[in-house]
Amino acid sequence: MYQHILVPLKWDGSDGTVVDHAGSLARLSGGRLSLVHVVHSHSRDESAYREEQARAYLGEWVERLAERGVPADAHVTGGEPAEGITALAKELGVDLIVMATHGHSEVRHVFMGSVTEDVVRNGDLPVLLVQPAPESSPS
Repeated sequence: MYQHILVPLKWDGSDGTVVDHAGSLARLSGGRLSLVHVVHSHSRDESAYREEQARAYLGEWVERLAERGVPADAHVTGGEPAEGITALAKELGVDLIVMATHGHSEVRHVFMGSVTEDVVRNGDLPVLLVQPAPESSPS
């Protein structure tokens, strides 16, 4: 079934539910997760700082998943979020992308969120959309 699942994380309170769903799928299928955060910033200093934070944050999730018996790795990339997600999915050869269903950028994107919508429309992989629970974190 799904042997390699990509899970973009956003730090908006939706990550716990998304990781839980993806982790359950990986456990059931004997697969693994690749967690990703795409850093979108306008300066090198800001980008370096955010990348460092992202690596630490994703590392916490990788450890938590390992405690549950789910193999996972972490990736931090830069650029436009949807493009970074679809490019990494292709590079890693994943079978599925699991994402949260909403964002907070514009009223018309309340259901899915603009990044999620772009990944669904422009990618060529199955995407599982998960309705997040508020305030989830690895701690």
